[in-house]
Amino acid sequence: MEHITIIPFSPSQHTHFIPAIIQMHIDCIQSDGALLRFHPPFTPEKLKKMESFWNERLSQVSSGRRITLIALVSSDGKDQGDVAGIIELGMPEADTGPFRGDVEMLMVSPNYRRRGLANKLINELEEIAKEKRRTLLQLSTDVGSTAEKYVYPRLGYVLMGTIPNYGISPRDGSLKDGAFFYKQLVPIS
Repeated sequence: MEHITIIPFSPSQHTHFIPAIIQMHIDCIQSDGALLRFHPPFTPEKLKKMESFWNERLSQVSSGRRITLIALVSSDGKDQGDVAGIIELGMPEADTGPFRGDVEMLMVSPNYRRRGLANKLINELEEIAKEKRRTLLQLSTDVGSTAEKYVYPRLGYVLMGTIPNYGISPRDGSLKDGAFFYKQLVPIS
């Protein structure tokens, strides 16, 4: 039986997960054709660029500008297991919106889909966001993606709108539309 653990990424303890995060990132791009910042081919130069990208993002955890959660799946619940998913909460500093947060980089490995990991990651992130007083969350995804059609609406995210020709498809170079959502985590009084 599989055991799922969601942990907050710690730069001092979890850098050994970065290669697995990069591989999952590649797998999601290749599987879904999602607008996840990079395109194939995944040459050594591109892999170095992805490593820099993740090192920079994960270093923001130490400064409190970002919270990153990783889903680990193990067969026995004792070993650390495989990296099966990731999600991030960006916490921009803004005097006009200290209560806002950005849900970013939700990815679930194609090997671990249809097990509720996306929901678990989002629910855990929302609880942390509330603890950090980030009560208005916003995010973007590809129009037509599973996340846009099912995941975010089912979890109470409201579609604000779409932007045509938002990004270049890693599959065929065509332009893809972007969908933008928000969710108010606590009622406005």
